[in-house]
Formats: sequence, C-alpha cells, structure tokens
Amino acid sequence: MTHDKEIVERLHENTLRLLGETGMAFQSENALETLRQGGVKVERNRAYFTEKQVMDAIGLANKNFTVFARNARYNVHMNTEELYITPGYGSPGVCEIDGTVRPALFDDFLKLAAIVQESDAFSINGGILAQPSDIDAGIAAEAMVYATLCRSDKALFSVCGGREQAEHIMEMLRVIFDGSIEDKPCSFNLISTLSPLGITQSTLDTIEVCAKNGQPLVIAPGPMAGGTGPITLAGNISVANAEILGTNVYAQMIRPGTPIIYGFAATVSDMRSMNVSNACPGFVKESRYGALLAKKYGFPCRSGGGMSNAGGLTAQAGVESAMSLFESFSEKANLVMHATGSLHSFNSVSFEKFMLDIETVDRMRYYFSELSVDEEALAFNAINEVIEENGTFITSDHTYEFCRIEPWYSQVSLHNKCQSDPNGELYASIQKRMDQLLEGFRPPAPEPEKRRALDEIMRRLGMEEKDIEKV
Repeated sequence: MTHDKEIVERLHENTLRLLGETGMAFQSENALETLRQGGVKVERNRAYFTEKQVMDAIGLANKNFTVFARNARYNVHMNTEELYITPGYGSPGVCEIDGTVRPALFDDFLKLAAIVQESDAFSINGGILAQPSDIDAGIAAEAMVYATLCRSDKALFSVCGGREQAEHIMEMLRVIFDGSIEDKPCSFNLISTLSPLGITQSTLDTIEVCAKNGQPLVIAPGPMAGGTGPITLAGNISVANAEILGTNVYAQMIRPGTPIIYGFAATVSDMRSMNVSNACPGFVKESRYGALLAKKYGFPCRSGGGMSNAGGLTAQAGVESAMSLFESFSEKANLVMHATGSLHSFNSVSFEKFMLDIETVDRMRYYFSELSVDEEALAFNAINEVIEENGTFITSDHTYEFCRIEPWYSQVSLHNKCQSDPNGELYASIQKRMDQLLEGFRPPAPEPEKRRALDEIMRRLGMEEKDIEKV
C-alpha cells in the first residue's frame, strides 16, 4: 500500500515537471519581464521554472507571521499549528429557510459582519461575506473592506479586485494602522489563479500591490477536476500545487519575504451537470493532500471549510459541511475559509446555516482539544466518595463544580423531545441565538479622525451617503 509520504513526493515531482516542461501563463508583460530579470525562462507568455527557482522561492517566503488586528486580542499568528476560521466568502445570493434564493444586499453584509464580530468562534472578519448587489460593482471591494474596518476590530480578510482596488484598500489600512504597513501584516488577500496553469493581469497587479506593501497572500487556485483541471484527483492536485508554487516565485521576486499562505482550493466537477462540486468526498480528499503538501513545504495552509452543494438548510448540508470541517481539523488547516454559511457550491449564504456551522466548529474544537488528565479530571476522589456513600454523581460536589463546562454544550441544537415540528423548533433556536448576538453588537468604531478619513476615501470613490450612514 502506498503511504501518504510517498504519494506527496510523487505529487511534488509531478508539480516540478509541470512547472519545468509545461510552464505557467502570466498574462502581464510587466510580470513576464520581472520573471525574465529573475532568471526564469520565458517563451511568449509562459514561464518555465527550475526546481531550484521553485525551492529557493519557498525558502524566501515568510511562513510564520502575525496578521495584526485593530484589537491586539484578535491578532492572528499564522504558522503550521494554529487553526483559525473565516466565514463564507463570495456568495452573490442569500438562501432563505424555505430554500428560495435572493440577491444579497449591503444590509446582509453588515448583518453577517456583526455576527462574526460578536461570535467567539472568529478572530478574522471580512472578505466577501455576501456580494452586495445594491452597491456599485466598481467600488464594492472597497465598500466591504471599509464596512469591516468600521464595524469590527478583528483581523481583516480583505477583498481583492485589481490594482486600483488594492491601492485604495492599502490607503485605508494605512489610515487604521497609522501610516506605514510594509512591515506590519494587517490583511489577508485572496489570490485566485486561472486554471489550468495561468494567472491574469488583474491578479498579478494585486499581487504586486499587496507584496510591495508587505501584506500576506493566500494563493488559492481552484481547478475543477474534469473542468478546468484533469479529471483524476492526482492530476488536479498537481495543477493546483504548480499554480501555488509558480505564483510564489513571482511574489518573492516582487518582495523577498512576502508572507504566504498555501491556499489550496482544488475541487471537482459534477460531470452530469458540469457544476462545481465542492462538498463531495473527492473535494475533501483533494483538500487533505493539499494540506499535506503545504506541510511538506512548511507553509501555513488553507484547507477544507464548511462546504455544501445543498440547495437549502437540509440534512445533506449538515453532512457535507461536517465532513469538510472534519478534514480541516484533522489535517491541521491553519486558515479555514468558507467555514460558515455556504450553500449551493459557494453561490449562496444562509444565515441559519451560518449559525449551525459555528456550532459545528465548536464541536470540532472540543473533539480535537486535548483531554484533561489532571487530578480533578481523573476524578479519583469523587469516584470513591460516591461509592463510599452509596450515592450518585448527580448530587456530587465534583459534578456541581464542573457541570457547566464538562462536557460540551450546544448553543442552538435541540436535545429534548420536540413538542411540534422539529425543524421549526430548531429554526426558532437558531433565531434566538442569532438575535442574542445581534442585540449584543456594539460596533467597535475606530478613532473619530480615522473614521472620518475612511468616510472621505469612500466619498471620493463615489459611495452614496446613505450607505456610508449605514456603516
């Protein structure tokens, strides 16, 4: 039987072969010139990397770094051991309880950002929590970052667009973090490649802006096996790995020491419909080997998530999300994207599933935490006391002392006999917990002069006053 270590080595060798013989298309003459000057072989728009160039760039990347939050309590320490979750990302729709999907609005984004701020499950806020259809697409990236900076003091997941958007966001970060940010990572920036084995000018421009400003890159190729990648999982994993490592070579040429997260996002196609299938066992298996490759190179990694292809809040959604999250925890993913709320293969976010996924994350944290075996936990004296008194543990002092913290308790799941429709009672429990979080939300606003500076940036970009007032 082939062992994981051997499989990972074969995937690595295939990746080097792809980068050396097939090459990677860089759709930017400026980027190609940077690669040429760095000694990379370039023919037309394809760059061909040697093993030494790939491995030297891995060595240059910053793989152990802190992403600073406005509140130091939420600083994120990226390494190969810690695990941090982020909410769903990129959904243009909101899925209601009855399964209907409507376009997402700015109000939905603001509500989700408030839930993330209030929930102890998250140290990171932002990203495209829901793509607001009522905000001008030309400034939507900046609007989402602006809203997150104003309404949350957790570490920022930024929103990438192109060079202009990235420059505007760097300007906002300099306002919040008092000037220079080149040596102060303070945002996560999702870098999506163009599978198979390509990368667009807009993405390359974003890499240049973020790298020059010292901001971490989450390099996240998403080839679909059978669509934009080969149908075999090993081939598809190799394509994703090649795109990450090739992109890293370029990023390190822009600025040696650029912080990198191995953002593996390979998935599969449903060959019956040609839709992305990001919650089947094939996706989870790819995620596992992506995480193992990241560990081989020493990168902190993104893996798994709370993925679901389900068309609503169904048993299918629960099974798929739990399986995906279990992989994230078991393989020690360090950044878990799409951990909460995702349905319809990224295309919609459900507020109710968002809350249930938070609870699933809590379950995973409990399961994967170390079992306490100190004297109190071993309960030797408590056991003897109950036996000597011919009593019961229900009335034991030991039980009274620990019953509120041992074992794990749910926030929304029901564990009593239902008096009516079980789903209806579950939804009511979810709504109650959501209301508690939203009622407790008090925006941790930045200092007044910083808020005014951010407002002026958005006015300059054309954001409507009514939307600034919402924030």
